[in-house]
Amino acid sequence: MISLIQRTIHALGGAFVNLVTRPKLVNPQQLLPASSPSDQVYYILESDRLSHKLLLKNLLRKQQRTINDNQILLADSKGLAPLREVLIDLINTQTSNTNLNILIVPVAIFHGRLPNREKSWLNILYAETWHKAGVLGSFFQLLVNGRQTLVRIDKPLILKELTDDDSSEAVARKASRILRTHFTIIRQSIIGPDLSHRRTLINLVLNHPEVQQAIDEQAKERGTSRHRIERHCVRNLDKIAANFSPTTARLLDPILNWLWERLYRDVRIHNIDKVQDIAKSHQLIYLPCHRSHMDYLLLSWALYRHGLMIPHVAAGENLNIPIIGSILKRGGAIFMRRQFHGDPLYTCLYKVYLEQMTHRGHSLEYFIEGGRSRTGRLLPAKTGLLSMSIESYRENPQKPVALIPIWVGYDRLVESKSYRQELAGNQKQKESVADTFSTLSILRENFGDTLLSFGEPVLLEEHTDNNIPLRDDVRAVASKVMIRINQASGITQSSLLATCLLGGSQLQSIAELSDKSSRLLNLLKHLTPHCPLTPEGKPSDWINEAAEMGQLNQKLNLIELSQEQAQEMCVYRNNIQHMLILPCMYLLLAHRLPNAKAQNINRTIRMIYPFIQSELFLGWKEDELTEVLRATRETLLAQNLLEDNGNNGWKTTSNALVNTLILTAEPILLRYYIVLRVLARYDEISNDDLIEISQNIAEHIHKEYGYSTPEYKDRRVLESFIEQLSELEYIKKDESRLTCSFDANSLFAQATKILKPHMISLVDSKLK
Repeated sequence: MISLIQRTIHALGGAFVNLVTRPKLVNPQQLLPASSPSDQVYYILESDRLSHKLLLKNLLRKQQRTINDNQILLADSKGLAPLREVLIDLINTQTSNTNLNILIVPVAIFHGRLPNREKSWLNILYAETWHKAGVLGSFFQLLVNGRQTLVRIDKPLILKELTDDDSSEAVARKASRILRTHFTIIRQSIIGPDLSHRRTLINLVLNHPEVQQAIDEQAKERGTSRHRIERHCVRNLDKIAANFSPTTARLLDPILNWLWERLYRDVRIHNIDKVQDIAKSHQLIYLPCHRSHMDYLLLSWALYRHGLMIPHVAAGENLNIPIIGSILKRGGAIFMRRQFHGDPLYTCLYKVYLEQMTHRGHSLEYFIEGGRSRTGRLLPAKTGLLSMSIESYRENPQKPVALIPIWVGYDRLVESKSYRQELAGNQKQKESVADTFSTLSILRENFGDTLLSFGEPVLLEEHTDNNIPLRDDVRAVASKVMIRINQASGITQSSLLATCLLGGSQLQSIAELSDKSSRLLNLLKHLTPHCPLTPEGKPSDWINEAAEMGQLNQKLNLIELSQEQAQEMCVYRNNIQHMLILPCMYLLLAHRLPNAKAQNINRTIRMIYPFIQSELFLGWKEDELTEVLRATRETLLAQNLLEDNGNNGWKTTSNALVNTLILTAEPILLRYYIVLRVLARYDEISNDDLIEISQNIAEHIHKEYGYSTPEYKDRRVLESFIEQLSELEYIKKDESRLTCSFDANSLFAQATKILKPHMISLVDSKLK
């Protein structure tokens, strides 16, 4: 009778669980790991909760698999049938039968999977916490949050691999410890650590020895009271500190789901499984490139949807505006000033606050470029926050840290109109509530696909060295992160169309543009076979969508760009410029050099490579270039873009894509020539004058050359190039003055072989 009642309860309970839950599975392939008849599979849950057992049975039943209750183990059985005793029996069975292979599959289940700051009945009712709810609380948690159920299934523990000369009891203790630790790590990686009250955290930061010392120093320097400076610190910390609210995060999830469905055709995500794996063993710091305000919303949403802790995001104080700022803080925003220089106390406050968040196991996120890139290419790294993170790790390396590079790409940017205005020379507008609500009009527009690609993690234990200066460590790690962001990049349909349009005549037929775009995509797939994300559909569809989005003008069977559209399209072309630069350079040199033999082409590219490597964050070392260029040449040959020219080396074919690729590389070389020519013209020059003169010449020459796109004269790109010239000793710095220290005659003689004569004449005429 008891067995019948029990079966009835389980049947009704299973039906109820099936009704109220919508489980999202992480690693579903691990649910049925058995690969041979000798495999005997057990499943282990975190605690003795009937609904979790029923949910597991429901999932297995859908896979035509049934299990008995004795096949479900519990990491925490509340004193009933302790795990270690159960494991001893299984280990004895395993050792007595060597043909048997016992697998124990960990299954972690979460309903409403975010942390809480308060222990109220409302939290118990709605949220997944570190505190176990009672029977009634568990029921309401299932009822309310069942549709937000995450089921994480990890690789099985293979008992055969643990059995050795130790006793069964010793092996059982080891296996029990492994399994219990696994669930602790998974719970922290998914819902985050216990959150202290915000005021407590602020007091911890304020009373930290480093902060107290900085307060003493400022009080002495300014001759004011410590009390006044401490009050100032509290006000600053109140602006800095996040006020994370799980309720806000849960409310934002369906809103963002709806928003992405309205704005984008699809949000495509790549390689997040690697992040899920490393979250179990490392504290994570997410370092995305920054193209749009949508970046951090997309990233937090994607992490939440894939069962990962929402990071606390370092954001500019310009976003701490009424209403919006409060919402962002509750979503995990940590506000900061744009500049820390000149205020060591503020720097200390921010550093210690980040350290406290790190020590509590929170994941962090900040944009390594600083602000949003208006040009589409990566900006030079701003290493302030990265330096704080690395310094903190070097001082306390017990908790391993992984930096996660992230590439974000858009078919069309939500900010495209404001970017056009900024690129045209207008001042950047300060964010306001009115501006935020005015963007509601974007809900009526189409923005194509969005790509989110997670790069290879940079593990600080492998990339830092306490024996070298912190500054050198930071620079090396920043360079590695930037390279890995670019290595993770995908290809959007807008980037293909933009490259073909900007590298061709101002009026192209649909058939011509479709053909070139298709050839370009095929070339990129061969150049980067591991590229994670490529556009779907036909080029003709891409053109129609671009016309609907206002990115180009379609008149009958012809395509043209306005001046404003060309400025916007430069942004998308620059998204993939790092992928194309070497083949573009190779074709340019094969086309222009009078003796285009492989060794001459390679020699010239080697001379230019340090500059394009610095600007476009290329990952190849100089001693790898010979092999890389050989592979590039073979790809160009296979794609009918290059052919053998006998004793004269190589020459380009009549393929329509050739000229497009040459025109993609030429503006970069022209910019380099302008800066070097200005340097050679003056005995000495200030850094600001060098940039201003170079900008004016670049603006003029590109009006003559083609589309007048202000991104060619971007100040940050010029500053980076000048810094690279200094490091390579092409220029000498004497206080604020720069002098030329390279062989101008031989360099410019080489330039006349590569660049078109009328361009060189234009530059020279501006310097007379």
